[in-house]
Amino acid sequence: MQQRCEVCENFRPEGDLKPGRTLEAVKYGSRLVLLCRAHAGIAESSGVTSFEELRELYTESDGLRSYVPRRARIAPADLTSRRKSAARSAGRRANDAG
Repeated sequence: MQQRCEVCENFRPEGDLKPGRTLEAVKYGSRLVLLCRAHAGIAESSGVTSFEELRELYTESDGLRSYVPRRARIAPADLTSRRKSAARSAGRRANDAG
């Protein structure tokens, strides 16, 4: 499943499903948030520096809900640990007569 901007996903779930869309993992405190370039740019130009400020920026105009979920979809380890694919062993039957 393709990852999506956390704001877009909650603001307009059916929109912006372009394959290969560039996302940025932006760190606010200890929380990593996946944002599209547009939402990351809006947050940056608005001077957002904390996760609470980000949630406040992307809050419904007539409600109390934020379009940024409280729970992280990605963990910091997901970005830093790149799985290196080790070569598979030939298996236990490598020496079997063929």
